[in-house]
Amino acid sequence: MRNIIIGTAGHIDHGKTTVVKGLTGKDTDTLPEEKARGMTIDLGFAFFTLSNGRKAGIVDVPGHEKFIKNMTAGVTGIDIILFVIACDDGIKPQTLEHADIIKILGVRNGLILLTKRDLVDEARATEVKKDVRELFKNSYLENSVILEISDKDIQSFEKLKEVLEKEILKIEESKDDIRDFRMDIDRVFSVKGFGTVVTGTSKNSKISVGDTMMIYPQQKEVKIKGIENHGNKVETLEAGNRCALNINIDSKEIKRGNIIAKKDSLIISNRIDCVFTLLKRSSNFKNNQRVRINIGTEELIGRVKIFLQDEIASGDKKFVQIELEKESVFSVGDVGIVRSFSPINTIGGVKIINIPEERKKRKDLKYLERLEILSSKNKHKKIENLVLNSKDVFVDKGSISLFLGEKITETEMKDSPNTEKVSEDIYVNTIKLENLKNEILEYVEQYHQKYPLSVGVKRSELKNRFFENYSIKVYNIALEYFRKKDIIEISEEYIFKKGFRIKLNKEQKKMKEDIFSLYKKSGFIPQQIEDIRKIFEDRNLFSEIHSYMLYNSFIIGLGEKNFMLRGFFAESEKKIKEYLEENGKITLAEARDLFKVSRKSILLILEKLDENGVTKRIDEYRVLK
Repeated sequence: MRNIIIGTAGHIDHGKTTVVKGLTGKDTDTLPEEKARGMTIDLGFAFFTLSNGRKAGIVDVPGHEKFIKNMTAGVTGIDIILFVIACDDGIKPQTLEHADIIKILGVRNGLILLTKRDLVDEARATEVKKDVRELFKNSYLENSVILEISDKDIQSFEKLKEVLEKEILKIEESKDDIRDFRMDIDRVFSVKGFGTVVTGTSKNSKISVGDTMMIYPQQKEVKIKGIENHGNKVETLEAGNRCALNINIDSKEIKRGNIIAKKDSLIISNRIDCVFTLLKRSSNFKNNQRVRINIGTEELIGRVKIFLQDEIASGDKKFVQIELEKESVFSVGDVGIVRSFSPINTIGGVKIINIPEERKKRKDLKYLERLEILSSKNKHKKIENLVLNSKDVFVDKGSISLFLGEKITETEMKDSPNTEKVSEDIYVNTIKLENLKNEILEYVEQYHQKYPLSVGVKRSELKNRFFENYSIKVYNIALEYFRKKDIIEISEEYIFKKGFRIKLNKEQKKMKEDIFSLYKKSGFIPQQIEDIRKIFEDRNLFSEIHSYMLYNSFIIGLGEKNFMLRGFFAESEKKIKEYLEENGKITLAEARDLFKVSRKSILLILEKLDENGVTKRIDEYRVLK
């Protein structure tokens, strides 16, 4: 069972750090300026052990409006929120903003803590409770437990622990391995003797010492040298835990906002398609406004293009494409906080549903239909849409998972009218596939017409022409698919139309007989092709028929430019093998005498036998291999 991550939220000076200290005994205000100013500027971390031995980590986040981006970094990945409201102050501006942020980031479990209870009377406490219930009406905290807390009442913290344990039992364990490991980095520092350490909350799946991960967006591979969880060294850590990773990279090369994740599990882009939800208390949002976006532990700046509409009404949600001012790294499904550029206020939230390669027109209805599918919960439809809209005909399972934002099971990869499975992890767009099939067939047919005596197109030529951007693995899968569909035939390195057979006319047959006759007269003496070619007047026809005879094994090539009849070569192999079976080894001179040919001729034959794995040369003689 994994540990639990608890987060704090609430207005500045309402007692969040005091609550953490009361639960854990640790003061999370560690920076000198925090001590001097009496407020939390950066994230603080602590943990305590529950009665059942389970550990609960606490992220103490800053409440001041100027440090909201640090607050959202801390809230990323938490399970339960402690929403702090001071009894003397009551609901304040940042109380509202934090409530919105927690909701946007998807936290669905929490407690409401009324701190500084000792400073007010019963009437004031009752009034604040009433205000709080009204504030969280119809929200995720509507039915949350409200506890009164005082730093002068130790029992109030014991009660908090007791209630927390009950609430934690209600939290459903998330399924591991739906997505690859990811950790949004919230701190980077160096430890003498160990090197660089990065911290954050582990997500999606476990991580182990020795794993190779990648720092994004730099795309630098790192090795996990060590893992700590709340001060304890571990070999493996499940998702949903506070995590400190010791990695082999200079700390100057990374910073908060970067992400450590599995290679090829995230997408780098300066453009994201999102569902943008505007808060009810925000003014209508107009197209092309500049905004600040907090996703994970990074703050980004960009402009929001609203699809179809010119504005978003308060409390409404619309599809948008956000053009960012710099590239960052994303996963489909990421959620973020949207804040106005200036003055800085939280105005809404976004959820990434697609990471496009190019800018789209705001009035593109067909694209809007696609976004509707990608924002739905119908996983099968989303997979189908990704296959159909891929620039590639053949789409591998990994690419689909990447743009879906999660891993895919076999049952989810079903065929549809427009998609088809062609191998264990390759799917195709059948519409594009039909077009590709027709293009390949046309090309092969034209090749047959142009070179009627050639067996077909070389595999390498077809790869370069139609599959340049695909791996050899995908290319071979495609060829096998077309072969099974009786579209093409494959013979060694050649591809030809199904049913194609070379038919020689009278002139071609005569050329074949003449070439055959010349090689027959040569016997065991290989002939250079140029010497043979000179004999014939129609040299183009000679070349065509000679290639035809070579492919169909009437003749055998020895070396680069020498040939002999297959029958004579087979006889030479038989004689050499018989000699070696009786004598054990044969020298070049002995082989030459065996066939009564020149040294050059027998050397070509022996080297071909070596090449074919029949014989093996040892010093100055050969033996059977």
